[in-house]
Amino acid sequence: MAKSAPLFFLWCSLIPIVSCSQQVYTGLLTYEEYYRKKFSEPYILELQTNEGAGLLYYGSMHTTNLDDPQFVDIEKRWMAFQPTVAYSESCVWPLVKSREEAISRYGEQGLLRFLASRHKVPIKSIDSTRAQEAVYLKRYFDPEHIKIFYVLRQAVVNQNLGKDAESVGYVNRILRNLGKIDYYYRGNPRHLEEFEGRVHQLFPNLKDWKSISCSYFRSPNSENFLSKIHRKLNEFRDQHMLKSLLRGLGKGSRIFAVVGRSHVVMQEPVLRAEVARLNKEKKH
Repeated sequence: MAKSAPLFFLWCSLIPIVSCSQQVYTGLLTYEEYYRKKFSEPYILELQTNEGAGLLYYGSMHTTNLDDPQFVDIEKRWMAFQPTVAYSESCVWPLVKSREEAISRYGEQGLLRFLASRHKVPIKSIDSTRAQEAVYLKRYFDPEHIKIFYVLRQAVVNQNLGKDAESVGYVNRILRNLGKIDYYYRGNPRHLEEFEGRVHQLFPNLKDWKSISCSYFRSPNSENFLSKIHRKLNEFRDQHMLKSLLRGLGKGSRIFAVVGRSHVVMQEPVLRAEVARLNKEKKH
């Protein structure tokens, strides 16, 4: 039986994958530039190389609403683009029997998996694994804060996917899995009761942590560790996504990738510059 979407989102790939490239791309938008920028919803970037490779990078809004027009838009763009490979955010999501079930359970990532299967297009994860993330974050932040971040971020994901706010079994699983990744994460909080007690101390104005607003992760408040971790983690993920996309383009793939809108906006300057560089090199 497939896992529920929220748990699958966080823990579908725990085994670290060593990147063959240590290159760090410069030119990502800063968060200050991102918040000043006006852009559409969804946000779509399409690029082509002189060698026939291409990228359709779909910056989606996370939703499981079957009536949301982005799902029809994704399908139309998929058919027009004719991809040779699909890249999904977080991991390769479970395959289900119908379009409707794919969307209602896993949103835009479920639809992408459904389309890839129906058209026999290979699908890969564009993202870093949770193990890679956890090992990276421990260089910068307190383990207690990282554990609390992951649980509260999952609460936001649950809200976006319309999941039952009273189902909190994922809390113990997240805390336990972090402890398995690295010894650094084996301290408190280790279970739901410790987690809730600590959140009450750290965020006394938060009435119900299960309904936490995404604004906590975007706050410029220097005391808000959730925002600091969120930014640092997304910088790491954006670098990993860029490596995945540019590696695929270098191999001549036609890539159809679906991720959260902000990732496409942040990465666009780098992708445009790198594709222009690739095209210039091929001319010579």
